[in-house]
Amino acid sequence: MENKKGRVLIVDDEIYIQEILKATLEDAGFECVTAGDADAALAALASRNFDLAFTDIRMPGKQGTELLQDIKKAYPNVVVLILTAVDSASMAIQSMHMGAYDYIIKPFNLEQVLLAADRALEKRRLENANREYQQYLVQTADERAAETRRLFYSMTQVLIHLLDLKIPFNVGHALRVAEKSRYVARELRMTDDGVRKVYLAALLHDVGMILVEDVLLNKRTALTSEEQRHFQERTALAEEVLRPILDDEEVLKSIRHNHERYDGSGYPDGLKGNLIPLGARIIAAVEAFDAMTVWRPYRMPRSPREAIEELQLCAYSQFDPQVVTIFADLYDRVFRNSDQSSLEKQ
Repeated sequence: MENKKGRVLIVDDEIYIQEILKATLEDAGFECVTAGDADAALAALASRNFDLAFTDIRMPGKQGTELLQDIKKAYPNVVVLILTAVDSASMAIQSMHMGAYDYIIKPFNLEQVLLAADRALEKRRLENANREYQQYLVQTADERAAETRRLFYSMTQVLIHLLDLKIPFNVGHALRVAEKSRYVARELRMTDDGVRKVYLAALLHDVGMILVEDVLLNKRTALTSEEQRHFQERTALAEEVLRPILDDEEVLKSIRHNHERYDGSGYPDGLKGNLIPLGARIIAAVEAFDAMTVWRPYRMPRSPREAIEELQLCAYSQFDPQVVTIFADLYDRVFRNSDQSSLEKQ
């Protein structure tokens, strides 16, 4: 199991569907277990741990939507994806309101299945990382401080969820940037407290986007100079939005200045070089990498290697060259292996 991406439960009453999905996912590095109905699926879930579950909606006995409810109640960490025929698409959409992560229409494209599995696995990994971080906050503070931090963490989750709802094509961006920024901060030998602050700033770096009109966020052509000015003014308000709930100047400065450029031509204050807070310099490079490797309304995604080459090309002008060097090295040593499925298939 050490060499497997994750363990998948496939639930479908049609044997050939089970076999196709099992062969496809196993070829991609997953470990798969099949079940022909909900009862067999629940028995499998009770006997071992699973990361993902693909389940058909229409099956003999208990239906897929009922199985979904059982899984969300008893095994909340399992990410569920729905398999459905075209005439059940409305039911599949309803299942997402019940907690399913995604749905796939039959007859399905196997590349689509793999992409959905990889994204679902990434969602589970990021949620686990956040869960571990929250547990750390609880364990390393006294009861009152831990309660305060839990409340603040909940508020950050609300803000991130609002961002995901407002910018659907950017779902998971904040978490991905935070995780990779934490790695870079450690490589730069920041203190544990400094690393945590960079992680928090990265989580919240895009809060100002909530204030930007949807028409600008979803525009498929380049912004006009007036639209660009308006966009910059709104995103720069993130510090003002967060100040009432975030009493940490270092984190607030990293959020405020993540759009500065190393040559001083950025915004909002035109800071240059090492005058830009280190946290902001880290977030700027990591955020740019993630943005380049994810689909946007105005362009197709680049490959991770192309994105890294662009970072290197823009070192000294837009990005801190030391941060770029460290990020590129981390990609080769860590990110390419641990995050290959999500980075290279978006």
